[in-house]
Amino acid sequence: MKAISYAFFVTEAEYPKLQAACPGDFPFTYAQFCARVDQSIRDSAETVAVEKVYASVDKFLVWCAEARVQPNNLSRARYAVAIGHPQSSD
Repeated sequence: MKAISYAFFVTEAEYPKLQAACPGDFPFTYAQFCARVDQSIRDSAETVAVEKVYASVDKFLVWCAEARVQPNNLSRARYAVAIGHPQSSD
């Protein structure tokens, strides 16, 4: 059984917000962003099952503020896991 990982992903409408929230991290077009994510998923396919997690940039930024972290690659990865595999509140 493969491990499961989650890829932070946004819709085209959310992409400009992501670019503004993470200056310098996304200098490419939305189509290039999609291609990069898809390639990363394909590259990992033999060892890890990767699921795209569609994120709201506004909710991500709230999460960053509450977690007291900067919006960057590590926090996007952590957020994708948090919303892709939420912990039970039981």
